[in-house]
Amino acid sequence: MSSHKGYRSLKFGVLFLALLAIFPLGLLLRSTPALRKPFWIVFGALPFFAAAIPMFDIGLLSWSGYWIGFVYGLQVTIIDLLAAAVLFTLPRGRLPMWCKLPFLLYIFAAALSLLQADEPVAASFGLLQFVRIFFVMVVVARASADPDVPFLILKGMAIGMAAHFVAVLYQRFQLQLPQTMGLFIHQNTLGMAAHFVLFPHLALLLAGYRHVRYLVGMVVATIVVVVFTASRATVGFSVIGLGTLFVTQALAGLTQRKMAVGFAALASLLIVAPLAISTFSNRFELNPLGESQYDERAAFNRAASLILDDYPLGVGINHYVHMARDFGYSERAGVIGFEGNRNNIVHNAYWLTAAEAGYPGVIAFCIMLIVPMFVAWWTGWRSRGTLEGNLLLGFGVTLLIAYLHSFYEWVIFIKEIQYLLGMTMGMVFGIALRLKAPGTNARQAVPTKVMPINAV
Repeated sequence: MSSHKGYRSLKFGVLFLALLAIFPLGLLLRSTPALRKPFWIVFGALPFFAAAIPMFDIGLLSWSGYWIGFVYGLQVTIIDLLAAAVLFTLPRGRLPMWCKLPFLLYIFAAALSLLQADEPVAASFGLLQFVRIFFVMVVVARASADPDVPFLILKGMAIGMAAHFVAVLYQRFQLQLPQTMGLFIHQNTLGMAAHFVLFPHLALLLAGYRHVRYLVGMVVATIVVVVFTASRATVGFSVIGLGTLFVTQALAGLTQRKMAVGFAALASLLIVAPLAISTFSNRFELNPLGESQYDERAAFNRAASLILDDYPLGVGINHYVHMARDFGYSERAGVIGFEGNRNNIVHNAYWLTAAEAGYPGVIAFCIMLIVPMFVAWWTGWRSRGTLEGNLLLGFGVTLLIAYLHSFYEWVIFIKEIQYLLGMTMGMVFGIALRLKAPGTNARQAVPTKVMPINAV
């Protein structure tokens, strides 16, 4: 008992010291502009290392081992603390309400679901996680008024993905794992994270961003990571995303660079295809699908549907497993009675939201997702002659693919992915606001002999 109290005291002591460091760090960043570049690179990289380095999390209250959900405690992370510190360095101003309102609507809907929750404390874990992501989104959006910040965050994400690339190669060829998860705890998390790196970097490559070797290396490394996850959804939606981005760029005006990158990508896919076939063969040889006899995803979806039928306002955020397992919904839906299955979360972010936050929650959730995607596509297309405009189109594809992927996975609720989502939303709003501001000098894309579609 004394050791447990000592551990809790240590945690709160660490949190107290971390909170004390926020203001001095903010002053240091403000007075030393040279630190801002490494700061934002580290900030972008941190979500990729958070799962592998638990000390990044300060757990104020943990129900681990007792509660099963997409979050099992009240946590503060180093990302939250750094976001709070950088807030002191930002120029005066506020993010327009139209950028914040969709996210706030979902937070309000999630808060209402606490009224239906059997365990309001467990539900508050999920609510507070979304509040933290909202805060990060706002900080990144305001910081992106500086045109260098989004590119620095992307470099950080690239460093994070490079570390996963090394880990994936080790896991595949040294450990002989049929599915690799990199530094995350599951391959599906890695697959979702790859979307947030692949498409923005490919968009910059197509637009003529000057760091060609860095972009080519990152695109190729991320594709290899995608293949080695051996996740059908990850690979399939990545291919759809690549096709969508190339078509969008072609409609914006073909250039020699875009055509060269397109042919190189096609050749790369032909080279990677045997590797992908071999990877999937190894996976299915060890773990046959058996979906003709039992479709687990469909069973989970039925359980969520039954919960929604009985609780139109939801059962409380972070409560799906509790209700499905303990109140017979999994059994009625035909979920196989193994502990691992009954303790699993429905593999669909929208059914998960609907079951936990009801109809108001899932509507608010979709609005929260759609608004930044629409802003990315709309502003990106109107500014497609600029580098930032092309980057926005890349972000638009990123969000679209992440949302489509979420019909087959719930991992968009994992905090590492939510940080990437919040950062991407923030960059979208920040760049869009800057491009709309009068007198803005956006970086021009670098065309190489533009060839309109009708001339090809």
